[in-house]
Amino acid sequence: MKLSAKLKKAIHLHAAEMYPRECCGVIVEGQYHRCSNIASDQNQFEIDPVDLADAEDQGSVQAYVHSHPNASAKASELDLIQIELHDKPWVICAYPDLEFQVYKPCGYQAPLIGRNYHHGWQDCYSLIRDFYHREQGIQLPDFERDDRWWESKEHESLYLNNFEKSGFYEVQNMEYGDVMICRVGRTEHPNHAVIWMGDQTQLKSEQSEPCIGSSLILHHPYGRKSIREVFGQQWQERVVKIVRHRDVKNN
Repeated sequence: MKLSAKLKKAIHLHAAEMYPRECCGVIVEGQYHRCSNIASDQNQFEIDPVDLADAEDQGSVQAYVHSHPNASAKASELDLIQIELHDKPWVICAYPDLEFQVYKPCGYQAPLIGRNYHHGWQDCYSLIRDFYHREQGIQLPDFERDDRWWESKEHESLYLNNFEKSGFYEVQNMEYGDVMICRVGRTEHPNHAVIWMGDQTQLKSEQSEPCIGSSLILHHPYGRKSIREVFGQQWQERVVKIVRHRDVKNN
């Protein structure tokens, strides 16, 4: 979509007023509608659903808008993922620099290897879902999950309670693509999962740097980039269950 001078002025003014936090809003019927940013993270944005509903009462959303304080208008990896999920153009305004970029959905997919960590969007379970979709042609369900849910005794054990519901069953030996549910650190619940790659060093769905090893796993460590690494003794000691999806052999 093309941004008029009037739209740019309204968005830039909002970005200035919200600085150093990110501003956010939507464009409806060619008009910019401000929305409250209710994100708890200073460096992120989340549109207030009440404000969004009020804007949608005025017409169809044409684009979502947010600012990048002290940064360029280049979309982040998380931005690109959200653009695909919303299936609408995104407008990013750099502040204090007067720079605008408009991004349209283009089929972007975060890489399986080397993606950044964002809990709930790009975490260890997100990697498993994407791996199974791209490598095995299997669509796994998603689950709402708060950050550090595994530290609460009162919280359900998400991995242990849901692996069967997601089509997995427990096995003893490991084959390519099997998932190992692990306990990393002193936690109330198993809190991590890794994918067994064995001696397969390359993925089918993307090109990657060569990796040496015969007992490889693919996983997304908390707060770090997703990686392949050797399944050494420290990982062997962390494994709680090995599970396999019922549909893998049919693919």
